[in-house]
Amino acid sequence: MCAILNIKVKILNKEEVAPDIYLMKLKAPEIVQGALPGQFIHIKCSKDNYPLLRRPLSIHRIDKEKGEICILFQVVGEGTKLLANRTAGDNLDILGPIGNSFNIYPESKKIMIVGGGIGVAPLLALCEESTRQGKEVRVLIGALKKELVIGEENIRKSGAKVDVATDDGSYKYKGLVTDLLEGSIREGWLADQIFACGPKFMMRKIVEISLDAHIDCQVSLEERMACGIGACLGCVCKIKTKDKKEDKVKYKYKRVCVDGPVFKGSEVVWDD
Repeated sequence: MCAILNIKVKILNKEEVAPDIYLMKLKAPEIVQGALPGQFIHIKCSKDNYPLLRRPLSIHRIDKEKGEICILFQVVGEGTKLLANRTAGDNLDILGPIGNSFNIYPESKKIMIVGGGIGVAPLLALCEESTRQGKEVRVLIGALKKELVIGEENIRKSGAKVDVATDDGSYKYKGLVTDLLEGSIREGWLADQIFACGPKFMMRKIVEISLDAHIDCQVSLEERMACGIGACLGCVCKIKTKDKKEDKVKYKYKRVCVDGPVFKGSEVVWDD
């Protein structure tokens, strides 16, 4: 992991791409140099000291040529509401890039990427990097309804094949995005790796599907964060580990901010 920088970056533009969901482009050449798909930045949302805590937001897109990154976020509280009110030309105080990244194996030929709701946020950068490496990429997007489907157009532009599921059937497949994943496997399209981000119940099901199909799976977790740099221990998750000497499973807690946010799906304890 590269050094975490504390810098000010300029907002280049901001767009509401769905109800209460915003796409923001930032001029951040220092961040771009070390940023990898799956990492995030920790943002001071306002111009003053309220709210006190920063907000962790996934890096949605990385443009190394232009020195720009994008973030995609949903207004869910006071911090993100204040961030949504910031305008082009404003400077943001950020920390980043933070955390580990998705691990695309060199030998992988087929990549499956699954995003649910705002969980699409870290997946565009992953999709673009996967296609850049010459992988065959399929992306499954899940949303409650058509108005909340995000990222589809840009993902298609990257060269990936995209399928969409909506809970209410207002757009494309009616049902859960995990149904599409199971259908793809039944039809014989077996990925070498599955990457996922979204609600925990969705990721838990994806991990179950990947284990049954013997496919490597990585998930990006979200937890409430305070410091964002591993000091406060406020964002821990329970992880399974194998003790080779004693040949048994043990458990320990890892910090989502710096040990994650990406973990092997098979290691995450979903019941806690």
